[in-house]
Amino acid sequence: MDAMESLSRVWLALVLVLSAACGRIGYEKRAGVDAAPDGVPDAPPDAPPDAPPMCAADMVEIIAGSSVCIEIAQRGNDPWDIAKAACEALGRRLCADAEWYTGCVNAPGLMNMTLDDYEWVAEEAGGVAQKRGNSSCEDMSSHAVIDPYGYRCCDDR
Repeated sequence: MDAMESLSRVWLALVLVLSAACGRIGYEKRAGVDAAPDGVPDAPPDAPPDAPPMCAADMVEIIAGSSVCIEIAQRGNDPWDIAKAACEALGRRLCADAEWYTGCVNAPGLMNMTLDDYEWVAEEAGGVAQKRGNSSCEDMSSHAVIDPYGYRCCDDR
């Protein structure tokens, strides 16, 4: 076990001890699931103690076992900088191109990933940003950041 894994286990043990000692202050019960104030449910009770938290209700893992969650539904059409700021305002971020593609290919239940228009992804340089998904998961293009396109946010859990 390396030092980082040891530190993670100690941190998890400390959190569990403090949770047991202090109760679940600031949490509310929702449909039989303990949900944190940010809407991200805890790992299921039968999950291993070091299991990562679940994705928020409006997100899924980009691939089973991933630490990255992607929004199920596309957000509205906005210029790239507004899309980026909107994700950040939610405590999330624009999906990186590789994350968007992995989700498109592997995550069941994602809506409107292809066949409706492109979606912005995080890669941008010199006022030109990358976009994905017009006709297929592989379909990619770049465009000036000033025009509106759909987008979805990703989150690390």
